[in-house]
Amino acid sequence: MSDEPKRWWQWVLMYPTIIIALFAGVPQIYQWGSAIALGLSPFANVSEAQAQEKAWERNVDCLHNIDHVKPSSSTNYSIDLVSCPSGDILVTLRPLQNPDQQVSRWIVTRALFAEAALLSLVSPALAQDNPSATTTVRIIDIKKQGSTVIRRVQLSDDTCVDETINAFSGRRLSQKSAPCAKF
Repeated sequence: MSDEPKRWWQWVLMYPTIIIALFAGVPQIYQWGSAIALGLSPFANVSEAQAQEKAWERNVDCLHNIDHVKPSSSTNYSIDLVSCPSGDILVTLRPLQNPDQQVSRWIVTRALFAEAALLSLVSPALAQDNPSATTTVRIIDIKKQGSTVIRRVQLSDDTCVDETINAFSGRRLSQKSAPCAKF
């Protein structure tokens, strides 16, 4: 018994299937090779790593001139935030027991808005926002209802609003006036 196909239709089915399977695996093999070439795990997200590198290049001068914000937290690590004029935010986490093993990641805010715009295709809510509008001063209360978060905030003009936010995407769905009291 030979493993070779004996009929013509076996040849027609077997070899194109093997070629298609190998061809379909090329992007994944390229991804693994790129990750290893960058010194990452083969399963790392190469495009995210490259975006982090570009953020470091774009914001290297900012790190000297900007004040760091250190919010208090009840975690076993300290948090350090640097907001750059480009809009990017550097988040650095330092374990309290081993401060030498800190981790720094850039939050590229442009990418967050691009993602929100893709989710809503053409976002009328983003187009209507006024850049000179009042800003959030403090959060009064928050409640979660299913996959939405309702956040009551006090604005700089001393009025309050309820913001409805999609918990999965982080996108604000709506905003309406509210009393300046907890829920």
